[in-house]
Amino acid sequence: MKALKKHLAVLTALTALLTAGCAGNQNSDIEDLEPTINAISGSSSDDSAASADPIVQTADGSSFSAELTKADRNTEWDDSAVTLKFEGSTVTPSSTDGLTVENGTVTVKKGGTYVLSGTLDDGRVVVSLTDKTEKVHLILNGVTLHSSTGSPLTIMKADKAVITLAANTENRLSDAADYADSDENTDDSQFPAACIASKNDLTFNGTGTLSVEGNYNNGIHCKDDLKIVGGVITVTAKNHGIRGNDSVLIHDGKLDVTSGGDGIKTSTADTDGKGVIYMEGGSVSITAEQDGMDAATDLTVTGGTVAVQSGGGTANAKQHRNDAGGFGNFSGRGGRHTLTANADSSVTVQAAANTDTASDSRKGLKAAGTLTLTGGSVAVDSADDAVHSDSIAQIGGSAVLTLAAGDDGIHADTALSIAGDASVTVSQSYEGLESCRVVIAGGSTHIKASDDGVNAAGTTGESNDAKQSGWGGFNRGSTGILELSGGYLYVNADGDGLDSNGDITMSGGTVIVCGPTNDGNGPLDCGDSQNKITVTGGTLMAVGSTGMMDVPESNYIASTEANAAAGTLIAVTDAEGNVLGALRTPKQAAGVIFSADGMSDGYFVYTGGSYDGCFNDDGFATGGSYGKGTLLTSGSGGGGMSGFGGFGGFGGRGGRDQRGGFGGNMNPPSGDESMPEPPGGDFPGGDFPGGDFPGGDFPGGFSDQPFRMPEGDMSRSES
Repeated sequence: MKALKKHLAVLTALTALLTAGCAGNQNSDIEDLEPTINAISGSSSDDSAASADPIVQTADGSSFSAELTKADRNTEWDDSAVTLKFEGSTVTPSSTDGLTVENGTVTVKKGGTYVLSGTLDDGRVVVSLTDKTEKVHLILNGVTLHSSTGSPLTIMKADKAVITLAANTENRLSDAADYADSDENTDDSQFPAACIASKNDLTFNGTGTLSVEGNYNNGIHCKDDLKIVGGVITVTAKNHGIRGNDSVLIHDGKLDVTSGGDGIKTSTADTDGKGVIYMEGGSVSITAEQDGMDAATDLTVTGGTVAVQSGGGTANAKQHRNDAGGFGNFSGRGGRHTLTANADSSVTVQAAANTDTASDSRKGLKAAGTLTLTGGSVAVDSADDAVHSDSIAQIGGSAVLTLAAGDDGIHADTALSIAGDASVTVSQSYEGLESCRVVIAGGSTHIKASDDGVNAAGTTGESNDAKQSGWGGFNRGSTGILELSGGYLYVNADGDGLDSNGDITMSGGTVIVCGPTNDGNGPLDCGDSQNKITVTGGTLMAVGSTGMMDVPESNYIASTEANAAAGTLIAVTDAEGNVLGALRTPKQAAGVIFSADGMSDGYFVYTGGSYDGCFNDDGFATGGSYGKGTLLTSGSGGGGMSGFGGFGGFGGRGGRDQRGGFGGNMNPPSGDESMPEPPGGDFPGGDFPGGDFPGGDFPGGFSDQPFRMPEGDMSRSES
């Protein structure tokens, strides 16, 4: 368990990261996003423990013991062990002291060590100790067990059962397709219905192999704590592959699970310190029709390798409709909107209820509590969210995530953080990262999304149905916080690149956004006129369409006249010609927004030209020499309003002039410098883009009030 200790500092840092910064934020509806998982030092209350391993704090404030006792680690046996040799329908025990054999069923009634070998065509091994405080140690030493009436191996009464897979042996267990015993005929009955079923703590160790065929229901089902310490275990199951009601701990070994339900799951959610899945080593491969890993409370991975395909993967994802030029998804977790273009050019919006139930959930890694990934590698191909938490998701340490999702790459209802040296790649998603609060403080993150790249959105006390009743993404009861303070973030999104229903703040790191090509979305998008984008540090380069493009309140330079085709070089230099940022845009970009630390001197934005710098895999670079192309705009980088034009530029977040320039041009293009007339006359810049507003008149405001032009001096930001 030494691997746990390496992650104490990481978990503590993640806790502080998500805890800080809420109190002073404008989004006062987000009152408490404090994470509730920590790792603390502890000692075992079991005198037989091999070492004093850490105790993991769970979301409810209680603790989950991830320790291994001597019994968990013990793989040895000697001549005092009772041997059970199977041959067809014959069972030959070396001793009958403490066991009975009747009609092919072996009942073990006394604690101790039992060595099983040979083939039992149709029979069972049942552990039902007279003294249930005793432990039983079962050595699978090249054994094949099958039952035509139920489970071939059941643990009914014992303090703990340890199953050792003997070195260099192959073992196979299979159960009936239909159970005759009424006590075992449902998943929720008193006794688990599974090929290997246990009412008590169960541990697997050793180095041999085990094949488990759950033909009726689950493969392995333990009603208490289940530990995988070693062995090569292959499970196929009609329902869940591996289920430990109270907890599943994976310390080492190799698991290969194929299931019609969840791959690995826990179910106890109403008892302190239970319902946890904890993995610190080993290798897990899961192909599940439902969730890959499903924790009733917390899910933590600190080491090892996880590969999951859930629900048939992204090839089996539900189709998302986004037919109105980017106004397609206004929901948090309550469901998706369907937009239909009518014959009269109006748009009908219909909110779909959240239908994610236990029976149809198809997520990769899912936790009802806190989900923490601080080590190892996780690869997911899921029909729904790849990584999902109903509470908080913490990604940090040295974790490596490679995710393809039919819905969100990573979703957390309350808060999501990426920190440390974590590497996150979302190669396919509807939305890349989604949570009420998103914090990126470190790591390297790459996102490809068919809608929003990063979406900070959530409800604030209203039901999901009520939240969805808002128009055009300005959802009643919805808020969000997006905080960028470190690391590297690359977003390629067909919807909004960075989208927050509240504020966006950036104080450090490098953020590259390749946003949408349609004018219904923008590379940057924050809340409404009460919210703002604040950039005080780091490097930000965002390109994309300009129809709904928001800009920071200051410390930036931008242009809406890039008109850059895919593959075009966009470069920003300072007054001395130093290249602050160069991007070879992967798709058409109408506009560009750029900010670098300070932004106090003169800056120039170009397209085309020549560049001898070294691009990274995303087509971004800094430094090097640039041969000047076409100058788009230049300025001091002070930001603020320099005019008004283009729908979406109002709202006090640094508007646009009619030529498309931003941020105080040093050498503005020639033309009429006057301020356009506000509404009450013509719409700024002419008619509404694309003609009349969908459905006719401009809606009754975003707060059920008539639209009003922002008041104040329009030559600078009022937000």
